[in-house]
Amino acid sequence: MSQQEDDLRSLAKIMDFLRAISIVLVVANLYFFTRVETVDSNEFYMVVDKILNNFNSECGLFANTFNSKLFAMLLLALSCFGTKGVKDEAITWRHIIIVGAVGIVVFLFNSWLLPLGYRYIYIISTILGYIGMLMSGIWISRMLKNNMMDDRFNDENESFMQEIRLLENPYSVNIPTRFYYEKKWHSGWINVVNPFRASIVLGTPGSGKSFAVVNNFLKQQINKGFALYCYDFKFV
Repeated sequence: MSQQEDDLRSLAKIMDFLRAISIVLVVANLYFFTRVETVDSNEFYMVVDKILNNFNSECGLFANTFNSKLFAMLLLALSCFGTKGVKDEAITWRHIIIVGAVGIVVFLFNSWLLPLGYRYIYIISTILGYIGMLMSGIWISRMLKNNMMDDRFNDENESFMQEIRLLENPYSVNIPTRFYYEKKWHSGWINVVNPFRASIVLGTPGSGKSFAVVNNFLKQQINKGFALYCYDFKFV
């Protein structure tokens, strides 16, 4: 196993650990402010209450509903940076912003339900908001990590602007071209403005040297009244 694979696995474990802590903070928030008991054990809740009260007294983690949720959001955001996955073409930045914004609003600003006695609605809305933020975070990470997937063969970075002007004189040979640049096709020209200097055409057998280049040289030079001696040597 390579060092890079070990590093990736270690990073994935760290991201999972951060997300687990984030979920624990959300669960602790729900229990501390709703006191909904799901385990039939008084000793268990005594220990949990003691731990949560110690956290609250030391750092004010549960002084209000926002503190623990903000820490959970921070850890969730950090954990999403290590997420990998295949980019979904149906997901756009508009979807991500809408889901993320709704998730944040529902997750953070639902404390008004507690004074009204809607504990279970508070729990459900918090969970749904957290899921919305998790989904948007994963989508953002995938979009950022896979922004090159639309250009699998790096065509954009390997393309460049070429000559599009027709530079013609009584001796020139002008070969029309098409090239891809900035996500669209352009028409251009290969301008051999001084064919009296040496010209060489390189390519493998069958690559189209004669069709694309040599034939243009022959036709254009004949049209301009030049005589030509062409020696086409074949290596065997």
